[in-house]
Amino acid sequence: MSAPPVLNTTPYDKYIVHASLQEYHPLEDIGYAVISEFLMEHKIPKDRYVIYPQLALPWKPGEIPDRRREVTDFGVGNLTLNGPPYFKLRIGAEVKRALPIMTDLPAPSAIEDDVEVKSAFHDLYFQGEDQAKAAIKGGFNFPNRPQVPFFLFVGPYWTSVSYGPFSEAKLTVRTHKPSASADWKETSRAMLRLKSNPSRRTLHLLGTTQSAIAMGQVIATTDGYAAPLRAAAKIFQGKFSFISPPLSNYDLRGV
Repeated sequence: MSAPPVLNTTPYDKYIVHASLQEYHPLEDIGYAVISEFLMEHKIPKDRYVIYPQLALPWKPGEIPDRRREVTDFGVGNLTLNGPPYFKLRIGAEVKRALPIMTDLPAPSAIEDDVEVKSAFHDLYFQGEDQAKAAIKGGFNFPNRPQVPFFLFVGPYWTSVSYGPFSEAKLTVRTHKPSASADWKETSRAMLRLKSNPSRRTLHLLGTTQSAIAMGQVIATTDGYAAPLRAAAKIFQGKFSFISPPLSNYDLRGV
């Protein structure tokens, strides 16, 4: 195995990366805290984007009896007064806990062929894809952008992917939670993809120069789409008149 990479970042960032791997944390929630710190480093200026934790995306928006949701661990995007929805997703992020092979922070290239690592990112990929479909169906994506980029994290290692565009038939399919109402042919294809051999992905490690550059590039590709929302927020004087949707839009059972 090659020598561990140099974490070219602040002592604080190095500290939290190492702390997140102590005693092999059993849950991925420790990763949320660390990842959000690195996402914040690119949030310059302050209004560039917001980080929306646990973004719940209805699977069938507008159908009140359908309570199914896809929940993205993080949503990187911008708020808008022209909703619903009142949040536009620029980049999604899905997180899994670190694997034992990651404890000593090996170079990303040294673990890209590891079976467990490939399997973890394979599973994450399809979780993210279902979330991207829900985002598109719910209008959380930008209307002139049929693709939704995602960050996929396993511990402090990550890769980026882009989902879409999807056909109407593909939008009916939840790969991780198949439904009888989904398109049969596309469901069969999705199951074959899910069961296929995991492929190798190019990985980055938080705290390295390569990671900072790659993350910055992904975020920069979405800046243009958010420019109108940032411009509107910059001149807002607090005079927006909010009109509450009628109660018939809500499911009040059990309230």
